[in-house]
Amino acid sequence: MNLAMPDIRANLPRFLLTGLGVGLTLLAALSMTGLYRGIVTDALAIIIDSGADLWIVQSDTEGPFAEASSIDRRVLARTLSVPGVRKARQFTLQSRRFLVNGHPVRGSLIGLDVPVDRGEWIPLVKGRHLQAGRGEAIAEESSGLRIGDTVQIDGSRLEVVGLARGYLDSSGNPVVAVSVNDSLEIATHRPSEAVVRARGAGRAMPSAQSAAVAAIMIDLHDPDDAPQVRQAIDRWGDVTALSTQEQQRVFLYGRLGRLRGQILMFTAVLLVVSAVVIAVTVYTMTLEKRHEIALLKLIGARNRVIFSMILQQALALGALGYGVAALGVPLIRPLFPRRLVQPPEDYLLFAAIVVVLCILGALLGIWKAMQVKAQEVLA
Repeated sequence: MNLAMPDIRANLPRFLLTGLGVGLTLLAALSMTGLYRGIVTDALAIIIDSGADLWIVQSDTEGPFAEASSIDRRVLARTLSVPGVRKARQFTLQSRRFLVNGHPVRGSLIGLDVPVDRGEWIPLVKGRHLQAGRGEAIAEESSGLRIGDTVQIDGSRLEVVGLARGYLDSSGNPVVAVSVNDSLEIATHRPSEAVVRARGAGRAMPSAQSAAVAAIMIDLHDPDDAPQVRQAIDRWGDVTALSTQEQQRVFLYGRLGRLRGQILMFTAVLLVVSAVVIAVTVYTMTLEKRHEIALLKLIGARNRVIFSMILQQALALGALGYGVAALGVPLIRPLFPRRLVQPPEDYLLFAAIVVVLCILGALLGIWKAMQVKAQEVLA
């Protein structure tokens, strides 16, 4: 006999409301994991899409994506002389604020070594990649910039020639790609008053010609030559070489390490709350069925019948909650301030977690049902 469904129909309003509550909690937990995956996808886009085999960064640093890195531009000539190096590209990264239609926008400004690197690895939805060594930019469309717009950043006027979609930094700010020359010009720009005061005090002002870059990206003829190339570069002393995988690892477990821990903690708390809600609901429904359970025992029903009834109710509650969460994610994704990334394996993982939570929640109800005596039917 199957007693779970008749009992659920008898308490349908409460069951549906509880399932909705569990679903919203699971929706929050699923969104948290999607948020973290989205942050990681945005943060690693530049590292992965650039296609570099090695990154030359300042010695004793972990690269521009984790901390400040400053290397002399003359390192580029040394790099090109290393056997096995096919191509080397200068790279800069800085956080800047600029005006778009009179509104300030915070974003990340990356400098590409045009014409060696025109930004062909940046996925465009409109326009073209960089061609000129000065005055052009590729902007992420959430910045509010459009093809043909002119944006002024610290004295440099840049024309937007390409638009990218979903190209954000780890903070969710849009990325704007310009040439290295423009990037260094922006980095060393000072107000005219500051220049006058510096000259009056006899202090030298930084110039774009003498400015340093953040890193140099290396493309190898054969990726298997990476250990030999790294050894040659590390012997220079002033710089060090990191692989793309090391750059990703440093960024994930360094700069994003605390965020990773926070999201995992919040997700764990939400899952525990879901388990508690399921357990309390099943326990309450079991208490209300003490008389029916006692009657079942009196007529000789086996314990597995009672076990099955309670477990089926818990699984039905979890299935309803999971359905609400799975259907809710596509609805809130366009409204979310950050990109949510949820591969199919996340849904499968959460389905398995929900099954485990339902089994654990059912144990409390089963334990209470085992304490019911057949004699209670006479009470």
